[in-house]
Amino acid sequence: MYSGSESPSHEKGKKSDGRRIGTYRQIEKEEVMERLADDTIESFMNAIEERLAEGQKNKIPFSRFLEEKMDAFDYSNTSLAKKVFHRVEKKKEGTVSYVPVTRQAIGAWLRGSMPSSRDIYVTLGMAFEMNLEEINHILLETYMGYGLYCKNIDDALWIALINGLFPIDAFEDVRAHIEDILEENIQQDSRSLATMDLWVMLSEVKTLEEFYELIRSYKDEFKDGTRKFGQCLEEVIEEEYGYYDKAAWFLRDIGCLHCEAQFSKIRAGKAVVTREWLLRFCIALQPTYESIEKLLAKAQMEPLGITPAEVIIEMIARYKSNSVANSQEIWIMIESASERLRQKGYEIEEDLCRKYNSVYELPAAQKWWFSFCIGRQILKNEKNREFGYEKNGYCRFAMEDKLLFDDMNRNKKNVSFKKSAAEYMEEGIDNWQEVEFQEIPALLIEKNYVPDALDMEKFEDYCYVRRPSRFTKDFLRNDMYFYAATLYSIWTGKCYQKENGMQNVEEIQKEFIKNNLDGKALLSILAEVLGEEEDGWKSDLSSMVEAVAKVRKNQ
Repeated sequence: MYSGSESPSHEKGKKSDGRRIGTYRQIEKEEVMERLADDTIESFMNAIEERLAEGQKNKIPFSRFLEEKMDAFDYSNTSLAKKVFHRVEKKKEGTVSYVPVTRQAIGAWLRGSMPSSRDIYVTLGMAFEMNLEEINHILLETYMGYGLYCKNIDDALWIALINGLFPIDAFEDVRAHIEDILEENIQQDSRSLATMDLWVMLSEVKTLEEFYELIRSYKDEFKDGTRKFGQCLEEVIEEEYGYYDKAAWFLRDIGCLHCEAQFSKIRAGKAVVTREWLLRFCIALQPTYESIEKLLAKAQMEPLGITPAEVIIEMIARYKSNSVANSQEIWIMIESASERLRQKGYEIEEDLCRKYNSVYELPAAQKWWFSFCIGRQILKNEKNREFGYEKNGYCRFAMEDKLLFDDMNRNKKNVSFKKSAAEYMEEGIDNWQEVEFQEIPALLIEKNYVPDALDMEKFEDYCYVRRPSRFTKDFLRNDMYFYAATLYSIWTGKCYQKENGMQNVEEIQKEFIKNNLDGKALLSILAEVLGEEEDGWKSDLSSMVEAVAKVRKNQ
């Protein structure tokens, strides 16, 4: 337990030489890599679960801590749930809110699972009337692996919340006001302050206006960290990808990076960088472990903690550094590991570990219209016999990422695209073969283009029936399989895995039900293409496109 003589989290972290990373750091790297060497999800899961167990060793189980506190305050699951909040981001509306957790979530924690987000731990501590030091050391350090660091502006916000300067539902408004303060051009003397002194000053602030004035007075302390982070962000992108533009389509899929202006602000050091944002960045860009540590340090945040999401990021970074695994393989491991951990009761945000989240979050009409346009483009390619070029005919099968990251992001801002999506889904397509459709650049094959060997192999193990030969039949069947696999990614936001067969179709069906769509004909064909051997296929690509065109809103 915490005693009053202990110092704030970051100061302690310097002295403890990375104590919060856990005893896992003492395991030889070669031993960990040996367990991951066979590239199986089983070995990857074993390494993750071992890391999670090491992080919680010799600590009071969270379930016991929670039960004791609930007994002391005479809270039921329902009464406590009303006092504990988690962050909900609605990308379509561009809003962020904090809503109460459910009584079922409280029950799951009492049975042994654990929350994984800081907002939950902080508001839980506030519900138990714990002070700043207690929340920082007893909850955050113990169960997340890291505490608050006052020179990170996002952490300063949490300190102010814990001290009662504003309610949780005003969190994002206060954050926005602080961003405005950081951008003020008021000339003033530059002032610096030791971390411990700033911690004390933040702890003693009594009103929100005093908090704003403190941020304004020591603005350079906070801006210096964000400015260094922006520079470091660019350096890491260049180190991982060679140059920024090559990574741009990855970055458009991450949380606030949907808004490229926000990313420009971060690069310029003018925006508040949250740990959640940085985790999304690391999941999407998949930098090396050393780069992740560098980014966290520049953002004035503590090293990776022991929450399930952060452990996955850590293990992926270590795994990737010792293999030539491609992006699709790594994403499949991320998605599979996340799902297995959720089944065991761990909390992991869905959008954090969903590769094509920017497509998944689109309105159903736009996803439907994009699905139709892809099918029509492939049919047009076949009509033009572009599949017949042996050297480059396979290249369109290596374009999934460009298709879903780049083309979809471009189209979702297109007025004509949005108008067609709304109009055709509402009124239907009388003659789908004649209708005008938006061309998809990623599927337009250049006759002299030859993809490199890695790209040609990229999706073969996960999506396709066989590597196409020079024979037309192989290309036509792979067009069908490619289209079916792409539809899965559009409607679920996940990587397609061919061994899951009918499970993939059921996931699409759930999405149709959620969006009140009638897609019986399409689901029937997808079950045939994804769930049976080639010899059992009775449909062709034309019938698949027609089935997509018939998907409608239920009346």
